[in-house]
Amino acid sequence: MFGLFGSDRNDDEEEENTEAENRHAVTSPENCDKMAKKYGWELDRVEKTGRVPLGYDCVFKGKQTSFWDMWQDHQDAEE
Repeated sequence: MFGLFGSDRNDDEEEENTEAENRHAVTSPENCDKMAKKYGWELDRVEKTGRVPLGYDCVFKGKQTSFWDMWQDHQDAEE
């Protein structure tokens, strides 16, 4: 599964009228379900973006998260 966070959307008015969204780009819609199950997120919808190679955005309910931040959190952990 390959996914990144982010979006090309910049519509401030639309952002004010919607609930918080957590977006992550993936290669296929099936990866949205896998991500939801793995991280316990509630999937709101899947949007086809047409970008290559990550042609879909998974839109989850809640505050935006970052896999980079999650990865960084584990770098200081002692094994």
